[in-house]
Amino acid sequence: MREDEYTEFKKTTGELNEAMVSISSILNKHRHGKVYFGLKNDGKPVRFTITDSTLRDVSRKIFEAIRPQIIPTVTTNVIDGNEVIVVEFQGDDVPYSAFGKYYIRTADEDRELTPAELRKIMVGQEYAENWENKTSDETISDADDKTLESFYRDAVKCGRMPDYGYDKEAILRRIGVLNGAALTNAGRVLFSSRHPIVLKMAVFATEHKETFLDIVREEGNIFQLIDAAVGYIIKNIRWRVEMEGDGIHRKEIPEIPVDAMREAVINSFAHARYDLPVQHEIDIFSDRISIVNPGSFANEFEPIDFVSRDIHSFLRNETIARVLYLCKDVETFGSGIRKIYSLCNAAGVEIKYENADTDFKIEFSRIDRNKSPLSGQENGRINDHISDLEQAVLICLRENPGMTNAELIKKTGKSQRTITRVLAALKGKGLITRIGSNKTGYWQVK
Repeated sequence: MREDEYTEFKKTTGELNEAMVSISSILNKHRHGKVYFGLKNDGKPVRFTITDSTLRDVSRKIFEAIRPQIIPTVTTNVIDGNEVIVVEFQGDDVPYSAFGKYYIRTADEDRELTPAELRKIMVGQEYAENWENKTSDETISDADDKTLESFYRDAVKCGRMPDYGYDKEAILRRIGVLNGAALTNAGRVLFSSRHPIVLKMAVFATEHKETFLDIVREEGNIFQLIDAAVGYIIKNIRWRVEMEGDGIHRKEIPEIPVDAMREAVINSFAHARYDLPVQHEIDIFSDRISIVNPGSFANEFEPIDFVSRDIHSFLRNETIARVLYLCKDVETFGSGIRKIYSLCNAAGVEIKYENADTDFKIEFSRIDRNKSPLSGQENGRINDHISDLEQAVLICLRENPGMTNAELIKKTGKSQRTITRVLAALKGKGLITRIGSNKTGYWQVK
């Protein structure tokens, strides 16, 4: 036996006050745990006298110190021939305090919560109590049949749901997203046909949100928008072709692992805040791909901590996460970040993230073609002499050398006169050359 995030050892009941701190910190972190009296930190027993009054003293101290009050189980057990006291406790009414102060468990230690951390826990608890399982204004008939059938088929196929036969109401009730005949808030964002969530996606010409090459706004439920987001990313990333060992077959390899980006997209929808009017966002820049979800990172740890340590994952939306798990969109709880980092490390892709009070952003690096070698010169030097619009047109022609003026106008949103001026400027700088006629030719990008 050893101490961990769920378990605390105390030598005797002379450490009752310290034990109360551990109980509150474990409850705030995991909602359940154990405290042993009669064990050293290394788990070796310590002989001390235990009477009925000793057990009553422990129970009374918990009653007096812990708020909100809990009802623990206080028993004795024998470990290596020595009698010890075992206190088992649980509670979902976080945050819990000990002697009026709030604590959190980190490994086998207790530390006092900062005001910001306490506020985050309280807001998260209020969100959990007041949003996901509340009744929405939509009913069973508002659930999208195609989405629900696809979910059910996938859940049965992966073995996480028995094949009861497709029955719309029975499935919704079985997965816990109905209150009477009405969808819960979780059921609404998961399955509604009335477009409950907004997703904005864009491709930008540079590393800044200035000139965009494409912009799309989608509305739908979680399942529909996960597919839309992943599809948009796949369409707009670069792929390279490698020959298989037989020298005949070709293999297409994405610049960023698709499974990693899909995992990030799913996590974004699973852990977002949905109690305010919000929108998800996919931003594809020249040097990175950014996935933004409403609501801060739903844990007191940093995302990188989940890569190197086995940490319990707090679920902001337990029902949504459970439904995504059933159809295998979520493989296992808490493993998504580790999977993302593992896939990207193997592919040489750098990951960054930003955590704010209102949103969480994860970014995947990509080679910036605006700064790649061009005609023996570094494009970084050339970029000092071309505008963002010129860069945008250059990228368009590099991706599609046969693009017409009309297509450039539609892509950039600029006028015929402006596009003509930009093309002339790029030709004058030696960056593009027209090959063939205006009708049947193409642009050679140098």
